[in-house]
Amino acid sequence: MKGIVFVKFNEFIEELWGEDFWDELLSDADLPSEGVYTTVATYDDEELFTLVGLIVDKKSISAKDAQYAFGKWVFKELYNLAPPGAHDFKDVFEFLHAVQDFIHVEVKKLNPDALLPEFEFLTETPNVLTFKYISPRKLCYFCEGIIHGLAEHTGQSIKVSQPECEHEAGKRCVIKVEKV
Repeated sequence: MKGIVFVKFNEFIEELWGEDFWDELLSDADLPSEGVYTTVATYDDEELFTLVGLIVDKKSISAKDAQYAFGKWVFKELYNLAPPGAHDFKDVFEFLHAVQDFIHVEVKKLNPDALLPEFEFLTETPNVLTFKYISPRKLCYFCEGIIHGLAEHTGQSIKVSQPECEHEAGKRCVIKVEKV
């Protein structure tokens, strides 16, 4: 996983629970990187999962809630780093299409080894968009949070659900976004 995710996760944790809690997580996690992250390096995905697991234990929240909260928070951070042209999309559905068709394409140009999730769009009406979320990391709850952060940014009211989820005995993750 790209270091930018870890750097932003560090900022998120410190903003939410303080620098001492971040230091406690790093001490308990015993990570290969020792929690020293740079934005351009690549780190083992397990480091993030280890940190999330510790948060789940220490704060008595679910992994789903932890991933969702980080996703919602990090949207504005990633949006600020998005390639030129990414800021032209003002609708949640348009932006989600742009993630697959434009933003991730541009990210791959800069970071060819980046492992990015893919969206396979299944159905779309003016008020409902469903897509398959494809990623070996299985961070669908993180994706849900990002979508909610996106909706806040665009000023649109939405409802996000997963009619199918690999974490809940589904064979795939299908995310449904409804404008309300």
